[in-house]
Amino acid sequence: MSEIDFEAKELTEEESVESQKESTENKELQEVNDEISVATEETKAPDEASFEEEETGAIGNNAIKILQNDVAALSDGIAALSKLFETKILHSEHEKKIVDKMHSELQRYKEDMYSQLVRPILLDIIEIRDSILRIALAHHNKPEGGQSIPLETFEMYAFDAQEILEKNNIDIFKSDANADFVPIRHRVIKKIPTTDQTLHGKVAESLSDGYNYIGKTISPEKIAVYYYEPPQTKPESNNEEENQNA
Repeated sequence: MSEIDFEAKELTEEESVESQKESTENKELQEVNDEISVATEETKAPDEASFEEEETGAIGNNAIKILQNDVAALSDGIAALSKLFETKILHSEHEKKIVDKMHSELQRYKEDMYSQLVRPILLDIIEIRDSILRIALAHHNKPEGGQSIPLETFEMYAFDAQEILEKNNIDIFKSDANADFVPIRHRVIKKIPTTDQTLHGKVAESLSDGYNYIGKTISPEKIAVYYYEPPQTKPESNNEEENQNA
């Protein structure tokens, strides 16, 4: 073998060794890179999982907060309705108490007013009764011939009663003869026939007085009234017989 071939062989062997060395280094470097990649992925995976868990937790927390807000709003609404209902009940009870109180006060006022209106009349009637009893007792103690009560005494009681009525706004009226008949003021008790047609429906006689209270008739006057009755004519045959007999 020549010297040149020997050198070429050594060079080839050296290149082969270097190539193997480089290949080994590359392989080791690849293994190191793989280990780094695995380590990186192992490190990265927990971070992503944690991020996803955090994101899911945030969404859940927001939903819980929204639900809590809705529940709080609903609770406030129920509380407001309950308060309004209680207020309405109290208001209704208060109104009922006011109405009952007003009704009782009105009833008491009506009773008092009735008492105030009637009491003076009753006192006047009592006074008349006491007066009648005093006069009756006085005449009762007289001898038998003087026990009769004069007519003027009875007329005096009528005037006493008239005073009581006038004090209570009662007007006494009496119609004149031949006055017009007024249905509101008059009540016909008796009818008197007349051949005078102009007197038909006129007042013939006043049988009792009428009474007005504040301009309204509360007791009409009792009257006798005229009604027209045409005169009866005798038949002609009768007239002829009378002439013949004459």
